[in-house]
Amino acid sequence: MLKRAAKIAFLILVPLSAFATTTTVQVVTAKTKIHSIPSGGVFIYTNLMFTEVNGKRVVYECVQRGDICPIVEPGKTYTVDRKGAFIYISLNTPEDKKALSVKFREVGSW
Repeated sequence: MLKRAAKIAFLILVPLSAFATTTTVQVVTAKTKIHSIPSGGVFIYTNLMFTEVNGKRVVYECVQRGDICPIVEPGKTYTVDRKGAFIYISLNTPEDKKALSVKFREVGSW
């Protein structure tokens, strides 16, 4: 019984991990937006990234919930985890000093 459960877990987990890859993304340019909060606060975030990935030009849109999309710097290269049409950029927040993964979706090429 234990061998069968281990075999099923292995067959489920291995294919899922095969879809996640680590790659680098170079930001060529980015479009930012300004968002205001009813309490009077304002924050700026990157809405679209125009990137080069393995020689291909790809556009990514920030789809992270909770208004935590970062501002990315043009010309900078980021290491990302890729899962299908999504990439995840890990960032450290200065307040919490915790790593935070921000989700972007591929929306096309340019």
